Amino acid sequence: MQERLSNMAYAARPVVSTVAAVLLIILGVLIVVYPGLLVWLVGIALVLAGVALLTAGLTAGLTAASQAGR
Repeated sequence: MQERLSNMAYAARPVVSTVAAVLLIILGVLIVVYPGLLVWLVGIALVLAGVALLTAGLTAGLTAASQAGR
């Protein structure tokens, strides 16, 4: 898992990696200070991941269907 995250950070631009690192640090501090926030953050992350996965799947299906119809 850590190797995968390292590869993603290496492939991303330095600005994106820096912003992501700062956001993760801020979220980590907030979770330590407000443990109840963890439930909300995990729930929101799961919803966003589900929407992203569904969108990617539907987009790939529509692209394949439109190319098959040509």
